[in-house]
Amino acid sequence: MVKYEYKCVIITGDSNKTLELLNKYGNEGWELVSVWNTWHYFKREISN
Repeated sequence: MVKYEYKCVIITGDSNKTLELLNKYGNEGWELVSVWNTWHYFKREISN
C-alpha cells in the first residue's frame, strides 16, 4: 500500500516567486494536488 505525506503552503507574490517555489517543491519530490486561493496543497510518497 502506498502512503503519502501532505503539505499545505500559502504562496503569495508575483508569478516569478510562485514559479520559483513550485519548482523548489517539485525538486524535493512534492506533487501539486490542488490550489485554492493562495493555498497550495502538495503530496509525496513516503519511502519505506
